[in-house]
Amino acid sequence: MILWLTLLFPLASAILLLAFRNARAAARTALVAGAAEVVLLGSCAWKLHVYGVLAQGRYLRADGLTLFFLINLGLIFTVVLVYSTGYLRHVPGGRFSSPRWYYALLFLFLFTLLAAYLSSNLGVLWIAIEATTLASALLVGFYNTEGAVEAGWKYLIMCTVGIAFALFGTIALYLAAVRAGVPTSAALDWTVLMAASPGLNAAGALLKLAFVFVIVGYGTKIGFVPMHSWLPDAHADAPAPISAMLSAVLLNCAMYALLRMEAITSHAIGTGFSHALLLAFGGLSLIAAVFLMIVQRDLKRLLAYSSIEHMGIVALGVGIGGPLGLSGALLHAFNHSLAKTLLFFTTGKVRDTFGTLRIDRIRGMASVLPYTSAILIVGGVALAGLPPFGLFISEFTILISAFAGSHYVLAVLMLVAFSIGFGALFFHLQRMLSGEPHASRGGIKILASEAGAMCVCGVCLLVLGLYIPPAFTSMLHNAMAVLQ
Repeated sequence: MILWLTLLFPLASAILLLAFRNARAAARTALVAGAAEVVLLGSCAWKLHVYGVLAQGRYLRADGLTLFFLINLGLIFTVVLVYSTGYLRHVPGGRFSSPRWYYALLFLFLFTLLAAYLSSNLGVLWIAIEATTLASALLVGFYNTEGAVEAGWKYLIMCTVGIAFALFGTIALYLAAVRAGVPTSAALDWTVLMAASPGLNAAGALLKLAFVFVIVGYGTKIGFVPMHSWLPDAHADAPAPISAMLSAVLLNCAMYALLRMEAITSHAIGTGFSHALLLAFGGLSLIAAVFLMIVQRDLKRLLAYSSIEHMGIVALGVGIGGPLGLSGALLHAFNHSLAKTLLFFTTGKVRDTFGTLRIDRIRGMASVLPYTSAILIVGGVALAGLPPFGLFISEFTILISAFAGSHYVLAVLMLVAFSIGFGALFFHLQRMLSGEPHASRGGIKILASEAGAMCVCGVCLLVLGLYIPPAFTSMLHNAMAVLQ
């Protein structure tokens, strides 16, 4: 029953946390519940390593691809939870801005993400992805300010409309499977559809229509241009650790759903159609995001557009295809989540100190916040894809796959986009770090919980840039094998 326990424990924890009105008691309970969930995830990961596939009933299933994203989710959730215990000490109380609501919603968010990753049925997967929107929308508006509430509503409406497109795509896939002779009771089961994919070629037109709706629907949640407009607002107004969860975990979850659908489509009608769409959306997202980064005036919005850029890079890796392209894409999704979590953590300390995240109002940060500034520089170097950090390896792998696949124009465009993104990011960072400090609150130190969470992200990025452990390589290959 390990899959059921792993899935339902966060839901039970969310309900329990609502009973704690005392902030310290809520934080301690959340840490204990988080530690227990990590143990369950570890047990689930070990069983997957031993048996390869876990399945319980008709609707719960985990394989190598699930394991890869579960490890990512468990790591990011752990550091976010630890960081939050210190971060919430600086959050003023309000009608909804209370630790018990924060931790309860965070565990509810975790439950919906796990439901998506562990779903065997594509219809249940769609429901879980929609549930992630409902759970995280309340976290986006957690501060209960006018801007936060507006961002939460915009996020809720746009992603719900987008997910409606994914529902149409899922229905079209169901019709294609039924027409191809798949029993109606199993026409949305991913394992059955993968096994029957050669026979789905007879309903090729329906499959193409399904994938168009799916890439638009789940692409809205991923942040593909032009369906991206919710993302900068949500990231800018959410609490810093929630921004990290949105960028590092939520986008990956939507990409996971898209990968499942793309695998069925490419096995049934070939890779040409689905890969062309991925290259189109990925390239457009990459190019548009790096130019929009130049004109940003808010630090978190700058990082939000960087998320759009990197999701575009992941889509390009999958669209290029082949072992190099796919491995680079999966590795990049993992590395990006670590780098973006690290950088969003620093924004919490910047806001606490300067009272704003407006780039033109932050000066002399290097002298006011030397340790936070050092972490910001490390995160910026990692996010820019420079050695010795993990994103250099994943971006280089995707570039090599582009050249190996004779996508020379695409490779050149990627290099140009990387250069523009690097210039935009460090242009804004150097403006904040240098100069004479403006008025700041000062005296706000990095707590041990915050420093520990940041160090874990930084060390993981460095390790994945210098030496990828054999266990991680094996996990990556197992994830690729599920899709190929």
